[in-house]
Amino acid sequence: MNEREPLTTCPLARRAVRAIVLDAGGVVLYPNLDWIAARAALIDRQNPLTRDQLFFAYYRTIAEVDLAESPIGGRGGPALTSLEIRVWFFSHLLAHAGLRQAELIGRRLAEQAQECFPRESDIYHWAMPGVREELEGLRRAGYLLGMASNNDGALCDQLRCVGIYDLFSPAALMDSGVEGVAKPDPELPLRAARALGVPPARCLFIGDVDRVDGAAARAAGMPFALLDPLGQGRPARPLVIGGLAAIEDHFVATAE
Repeated sequence: MNEREPLTTCPLARRAVRAIVLDAGGVVLYPNLDWIAARAALIDRQNPLTRDQLFFAYYRTIAEVDLAESPIGGRGGPALTSLEIRVWFFSHLLAHAGLRQAELIGRRLAEQAQECFPRESDIYHWAMPGVREELEGLRRAGYLLGMASNNDGALCDQLRCVGIYDLFSPAALMDSGVEGVAKPDPELPLRAARALGVPPARCLFIGDVDRVDGAAARAAGMPFALLDPLGQGRPARPLVIGGLAAIEDHFVATAE
């Protein structure tokens, strides 16, 4: 992955935190980019996509959602079916990856995904290579790890599937489908902090959607970092990090 832009600098360099609470999707889990690339190639053999192209396209698509420039992120519009949401997502993902006929191919992929992955969470049983090593590095640095995910009850299965479940405190894995509360309500990350036994001010929350994850963190009194390898800013001007390894540039683990 080599497509990077300058990232926002941190106004509070090396702030001491005890724990890190992560969102799942867009932070450690992703829609199965290998499946998407393979299915798209079957439809358009002349323009194959790589995993890295789709990875960066994912963050461009998420930025649209975050800025309410999509039917997924917008408020007050008509309710969308699961298929309509998937059509929008796949079409924009493929367009940002540079694929021609993205809308047509996106619809076909959405229909296939609806069949192969009936629940939205099903396609998120996938992670980019190296995520375990990144999380192990955070553990070695002294951070406790928890999670607060808007999910549908699948979080623990997802983490087991990609081989990282054991790196988290099980009691601090907060799945909105289980807990009955979802971000931007701050209660979900607050429950993770309480399970870790760490005050909110000593918990760094990391997410990929500022108006959901960032809003929840700010309401909970937690420092927040937006994970976006393209460095795309947001109106609230959160700290933006390019990956989990960049946490150590801005924060330091404390035993208190």
